[in-house]
Amino acid sequence: MNYLAILNNVIIFFLIVSIFFHRFLCIEGLKIAITGGIGCGKSTVLKYLEANGVACLSADAVVRRLLSEDSGVIESVIEHFGEAVKNDQGSVDRRALAKIVFQSKSELEWLESVLHPLVRASCEAFLRVHHAEPACVEIPLLFEKRLEKDYDLIVSVICTDANANNRLRDKGYSETDIAFRRQQQLPNSIKAEQSNIVLSNDGSLKFLEQQMTTLLSYLKQHAV
Repeated sequence: MNYLAILNNVIIFFLIVSIFFHRFLCIEGLKIAITGGIGCGKSTVLKYLEANGVACLSADAVVRRLLSEDSGVIESVIEHFGEAVKNDQGSVDRRALAKIVFQSKSELEWLESVLHPLVRASCEAFLRVHHAEPACVEIPLLFEKRLEKDYDLIVSVICTDANANNRLRDKGYSETDIAFRRQQQLPNSIKAEQSNIVLSNDGSLKFLEQQMTTLLSYLKQHAV
């Protein structure tokens, strides 16, 4: 039996054990957080669940909406960082903004002080709307911002840094971009230790889909 086949069996075994362990959760709706390191495949898992009928929200998507549509946020960010972060549409150029904040801890902290309360409020509103069914929120910095206590089930998507880096390069990220972003996150090993369920994305898409199918089966059992 090859390495991936063994890893596949181990991952699925622990996923099933985690699922049965959480059967004691007698709640109307299950609040699920999807997290993991940069480039590990969190969005892939979220899209799969959403395509299969699970209510899903991405914290990153909320940030993108705030920077492109929220006039108060746009005005504050451009006033703070200057015209260099303003795009042709009059909203925020996220790439230009990222180049600044991922090279300055103080600037990143300022930006987070503006965005994070709004993102958290959006997540809370989403969960209230879907209180009677399983609902997933993708939060990259779940543990870093100590938000895990707000959720019933934590799912981490992990892979090696090498695999993550390859995916990020394919998306156009530079080595510097990758390094700056990874510095803001806990190692995958720590995220995995603190999660209820861990999905491995080091194999094929089929390998990941097997794990997602098992996860989806559990979530649907909690649908009202």
